[in-house]
Amino acid sequence: MRSRKYAWILVLTLTLTMFGFHPERTDAASVTINNGSDWLDTAGNPIHANSGNILKVGSTYYWYGEHAVGGKFDSVNVYTSTDLKNWTFSNAILTKDSATELASSKIERPKVIYNPATQQYVLWAHYENGTDYNLGRVAVATSNTPNGKFTYEGSFRPLDYESRDMTVFVDTDGMGYLISASRKNGGANDTMAIFKMNASYTGVESFVGWLFENSYREAPAVVKKGNRYYLFTSQAAGWYPNQGAYATATSMTGPWSALTPYGNPSAFGSQIHDIATITGSSTTSYIYMGDRWNPMNLGEHKHIWLPLTLNDTNGTASLEWYKDWSIDAATGTVALSSLVNHAQGKTATAISTASGSSAAHVNDGNYQTSWAASSNTWPAWWQVDFGAPKTITEIDISWFMYKGSEGYYKYKIEISNDGVNYSTLDRTNNLTYGFTTDAVHFTARYVRINMVNAVLWNNPGNWYTPTLHEVKMLGPAAPEATGYSQFSSHTIRTVISGIPISPLVLMRMSRLYWTPNSALFLVSPALQAFRWSQSTTRGIS
Repeated sequence: MRSRKYAWILVLTLTLTMFGFHPERTDAASVTINNGSDWLDTAGNPIHANSGNILKVGSTYYWYGEHAVGGKFDSVNVYTSTDLKNWTFSNAILTKDSATELASSKIERPKVIYNPATQQYVLWAHYENGTDYNLGRVAVATSNTPNGKFTYEGSFRPLDYESRDMTVFVDTDGMGYLISASRKNGGANDTMAIFKMNASYTGVESFVGWLFENSYREAPAVVKKGNRYYLFTSQAAGWYPNQGAYATATSMTGPWSALTPYGNPSAFGSQIHDIATITGSSTTSYIYMGDRWNPMNLGEHKHIWLPLTLNDTNGTASLEWYKDWSIDAATGTVALSSLVNHAQGKTATAISTASGSSAAHVNDGNYQTSWAASSNTWPAWWQVDFGAPKTITEIDISWFMYKGSEGYYKYKIEISNDGVNYSTLDRTNNLTYGFTTDAVHFTARYVRINMVNAVLWNNPGNWYTPTLHEVKMLGPAAPEATGYSQFSSHTIRTVISGIPISPLVLMRMSRLYWTPNSALFLVSPALQAFRWSQSTTRGIS
């Protein structure tokens, strides 16, 4: 059996080489971040570290986050890594058994900072009872080590101000700050507040001021680059994704600029919880850390990490979606996808267009513009003409949502080479709010987004007008020769031993391809069994 296995490996290797496909050389220090998938630790268990932060101690990164069960606090966990990809569970540093008031509670957005004067690690978090959000407190715990059991110090309202979503920040001069979604004029979370911490970082000593009055912002995250501070927030919209925005200042005490939106209108289906600063031997990079919540099942949570660009000269920040991207923790360098957005700037049409709108807004590269149909009649469609066939492997759609009546879209992706005959990828089973990304593989000239319906979480009727903010269609710069005309959906399980090899092999390492009437196969870098389940495409020219 062993000789047969190696024979198949040899045949496969020779076949790939014959057709010009070679395994890509990769730097062992560079790792790939995969967004939208389930993240597992090195033991194969789900990573339970929601809404936390990353702290580097020596050459080790410590990733802290909370884990809830049934909507109540279970633990604050810490994972360790040296490369930002492979995370090992280290400890549950705080649990529901750590103190009486934690037995039935909510602990959210935990952050750990280090105090060099006391040589202690200090954990701050948002504290509530297990049934509602009426308390508006912070909780504090301390430890002598980054991954040891933390001693619970208690919960309180800072200087008697309400504090819900919060973060902490230690400036380069050693001053610690607490930034909270608070209450000023009557509504919970209506205005943010900044406090200075005491010398031990276990309490606050003074109130700095109010921010974004009556704007209902939450989920604060602070980062400093050069002499400029960036404060990122989301809207207060429950568990639904929404438009993120940031403000800048040259001092934590202000004045702060007006809010500027970043990313797409749903922050790519996520809510920010921290900005990780990765300082390497070559450069410093910044990682947007977000939570992708499922409002219908909060247990179905995903981590979204994206490279964040900060320009401290003009005080701007920008965030783009990358399903996969790479970072070298040792050097700090980031590598991005080479895929091209073939839709941008190409001729766009739609079933109808409202006054003041334009179909061209959907592929203009600007997330803040949009196309809307002339009525709220469904279904409705928007289409792009590439001018010539292009190979597309990923379609990213930024959907319209109305705050307070958020909805997800049932849709179809339709492709054609003549603008008359179309093949369809049915996505009417979609349940994702705000932003969808579809892994596809086709070559076509026309792509049409057919919006079948929108489902609003708080209304059995759909009163939305069909609207799109942005559609990106990504693929290699050069199209493949074969045209595709049919979509299929597959669930495949293969092993390296005994795989039939097609006469024509279209394959790159770590990707799945097939040709008409051929067997499907996959080779992973480790040559292991693999299960793949997603909507993909196949077809005959």
